[in-house]
Amino acid sequence: MFDPLTLLLVGGGALAWKELSKKDFGVLTPSRDERYRNAMEHCHQPELLMQEAKLFAEHGLKAQAAMLKRRAEWRGRPKALQEEHEAIYQKALASRNIPAILATAEGFEGWTATKKASTLRERVAKLQEEAIQEAAAAAQEPPQTTNGVSNGASTTAGNGASIPQNKVTDTRVDDT
Repeated sequence: MFDPLTLLLVGGGALAWKELSKKDFGVLTPSRDERYRNAMEHCHQPELLMQEAKLFAEHGLKAQAAMLKRRAEWRGRPKALQEEHEAIYQKALASRNIPAILATAEGFEGWTATKKASTLRERVAKLQEEAIQEAAAAAQEPPQTTNGVSNGASTTAGNGASIPQNKVTDTRVDDT
């Protein structure tokens, strides 16, 4: 009738509720923290997550209760919305626009989809590393010249100082 995971969660929830009612109100003990983390990571049933959220709220752990509630909402999304979110995720993974990827990661993190957010942040780190390598490679290349003529970006004055000049728009008259 019920799968073993449901029975385990319900039985564990009843036992934990009995145990937690004896402990300090509003204190995240190690056992509560373990229960919270297990529910966030392994529970895929929105109803059980909502029960956990209610239980944590009753014991004064409002932040954990809010996150459990958010996770329940995330897990209980309609199929169409799940597909839309997956399309957004895949588009962000394929993108090279770092600010957009970070904004998408922040959005997924707000909905407690931390693994997706982490993957997107890893993508950003990889893109930043590639950009640094490209910049380093570009810095090592000699400046480009056209027909042996320099672009005039730097010339040396009589005293040996380097003075940038733009030959096209330079209106100064050379009086030397």
